[in-house]
Amino acid sequence: MLKFSWLSIFTAGLLLVGCGGGSGGSSGGDSSSEVVLESDYSAEITRTEYGIPHIKADSWGSLGYGYGYAYAQDNFCVVMRQVVLASGRSAELMGEADGDLDGDFLFRYLFGTDADKEATLAELSVDGQNLATGYAAGLNRYLADTGVENLAEGDAGCRNAPWVQEIRPIDLYSYLRRIGLGGSSDQGTVRRALADVTGPTASGSASAKASVDWDAVSDEIKRNTQSMSATDSGSNAIALGGDATQTGYGLLLGNPHQPWQGSGRWYEAHLTIPGEYDVAGASLQGLPWIGIGFNKDIAWTHTISFATRFTLFNLKLNPDNPLQYEFDGAMRDITPIEIEAKVTLADGSVETRSHTFYESHFGPVISLASVDAALGTWPIAGGSVLAIRDANLETGARSFDVYQAMGKASNLAELIDATKNIGIPVFHTLAADRFGDAFYGEVAVVPHVTQQQLDTCVKGIGSILKAATNSAIITLDGSKSACEWGEDADSPAGSNVYGFEARPTITTRDYVANSNNSYWLSDANNPLTGFPVVFGWLGHENQQQFLRTRLGSLMVEQRKNATDGLGDTPGFNLTNLQGLMYANDVHAATLVLNDVLSICEGIAQANALEACTVLQSWDRKVNLDSVGAQVFTEFWAYIRRERSGDYTSVVDDQTFWEVNFDASDPVNTPSGIDLTVAANIDLVIEGLNTAVENLNAANVALDEPWQNVQFLERNGVPVPIHGGNGTMGVYGDIKVRLREGGYKNPTGGNSYIQTVTWNDSDCPIADTILTHSQSADPESPHYGDQTELYAKKQWVRMPYCEDEIEAARIGDTIILTP
Repeated sequence: MLKFSWLSIFTAGLLLVGCGGGSGGSSGGDSSSEVVLESDYSAEITRTEYGIPHIKADSWGSLGYGYGYAYAQDNFCVVMRQVVLASGRSAELMGEADGDLDGDFLFRYLFGTDADKEATLAELSVDGQNLATGYAAGLNRYLADTGVENLAEGDAGCRNAPWVQEIRPIDLYSYLRRIGLGGSSDQGTVRRALADVTGPTASGSASAKASVDWDAVSDEIKRNTQSMSATDSGSNAIALGGDATQTGYGLLLGNPHQPWQGSGRWYEAHLTIPGEYDVAGASLQGLPWIGIGFNKDIAWTHTISFATRFTLFNLKLNPDNPLQYEFDGAMRDITPIEIEAKVTLADGSVETRSHTFYESHFGPVISLASVDAALGTWPIAGGSVLAIRDANLETGARSFDVYQAMGKASNLAELIDATKNIGIPVFHTLAADRFGDAFYGEVAVVPHVTQQQLDTCVKGIGSILKAATNSAIITLDGSKSACEWGEDADSPAGSNVYGFEARPTITTRDYVANSNNSYWLSDANNPLTGFPVVFGWLGHENQQQFLRTRLGSLMVEQRKNATDGLGDTPGFNLTNLQGLMYANDVHAATLVLNDVLSICEGIAQANALEACTVLQSWDRKVNLDSVGAQVFTEFWAYIRRERSGDYTSVVDDQTFWEVNFDASDPVNTPSGIDLTVAANIDLVIEGLNTAVENLNAANVALDEPWQNVQFLERNGVPVPIHGGNGTMGVYGDIKVRLREGGYKNPTGGNSYIQTVTWNDSDCPIADTILTHSQSADPESPHYGDQTELYAKKQWVRMPYCEDEIEAARIGDTIILTP
């Protein structure tokens, strides 16, 4: 096992890297000089209620040191595991059975050698390098203080694990880069496509000349690449300007739907460098800066965006040399790159294995063999192969700069300026400030592919892939430079992504909202139009929207008119915004349940009748005391399976609806069940029968209150969880499947929720909740404490100012020094 001690480097202060810009945080810098990063760290860690750490330091390196240590106290093993995976050594350190050899090959290829990683880390600004290096030092300090024998146990633990070791900054940064690839090179379908490449084959040459049933291929693509859709991911956000609030101050709801286990969890913290940076909120596991949060004057949040992050290129091969492709009338080489990785076998022996990637000037060649065998040969029909270019491979250095500048912003205009460096990897961004301004922007990384290129460069197999995937996969002609990504005058240098001015954005004093559809209805009263599909293929312009998107727009309008039962005064305040968040209405039931109940009047089947009886009394919510929510949950899941498109996550079969989708009224349509269609009546009856059968098979009573049906187990104790499946139009999305005894142990959904506003003081008013709680350690007091609060629809007032922190302090402040 490689032992790498950073202690000597820290104490000697000899870690030399390329100089970044000034302390303002620009990437890279003057290569003619060198800079010595920080080595002597000190930080204060104060914990407040529910285990929230407030870290104060005088420099970025010390801030990282304190944050790394505080985070490690709660979740060291979570980040340790992820660092090993991203390092490309998992099969060596964890063994063949527990490691991820395909991932090792991929990350060794993407991130390179240690020297390559050092160079990439050096692309960060000096502040960013100090923060990342200090964070790694804080993690290592915790490991040294605690000892591997005393680390956390449990499913997320690593006590006495042989793969626990000191964390190198370059491997930590590889993990941070990997986070940004979740919608591209590290997405499941793409990872398989990179791993499945085997190089030119004789069978490929034969296949290239054979006739291919492209209709069958298209159907197979639809069946096998649905992981590209938003079925399992989501978030909600509402940013309110002063004209939409009762106080004139801005107001923000952030409601990301993230995993409740593993590295996708959120972690709450407050980071302060006095006079320079003072930001509270949440980070993804192991991320050394705040990803969603607020400061004295501004708050921001994200929702997952399904804009394009990568494109494929169709490479027309040289018929005489399958390792060459045509480009602007000449031939270019495809370069084989062999990657080696070590694997520890069950008997303890270690062997070296290899995998070959094949690289074009666009990026690596891929194989879609897992989608359809006809797309897995080399060449595929037509004499070509596919290559991929991933826009987020070069985003890492810009990400820190963007988030640092956002955290320093003192008004909305400054936050918007921060996003112009285009360093946000996969998210819509929404924000509000104390002055009553609000913002929506699709300001994440999007390849510069114009509508003209979509019209002229997508053809042949590209047209098939585009149609079969609802434009999720864009494949451009790789034989022409005219089809390469372009740039704008304000694009980040060398990035080939769209610049800020070309993007869909809104600045308003009214409201903006998003629930994972495209930018189109971020203000439902003023749709954004005229943008190419690469800015959001899911719920693009004039397409049917998610039920959550529709419900969010309706709830905003009802609150602005005071017709939602949350108070007689129109407009928003902190309390009624929280009431909206926890309303737990099931919008699908609003749209169809009356029609279902009318069908019930003529039903003879016993199971369906039993379901009808329960649904007749159900309150159409997923509150803890709701009775019957499980019946509708299973019923609607059946309807969606039968009548939803492959990539839309909505019931888009218009023969089902009484009022069809109307692009001029997208919030209110479609609605109702068309009862003149006999197949719809049969569908409803079968859906009710299926719901009862599923619940009976899981031993779940149809009339059991929701609190006894959906719950998270914490040390053997079930904690009831309100909310429900977002695909049936529940704003408070909870992702969990039915199993024996109920909807046990959700895997994701509502996670870090923040509601933020201001008054005439310097202290922001922020109520938050972390549904899965701070720590993954079953022995921690913060393993389930906030989960229990969430069950009661309660909130944590996040302390921000010094006196608030002191009033909420638990335990002594830790003074952390080398």
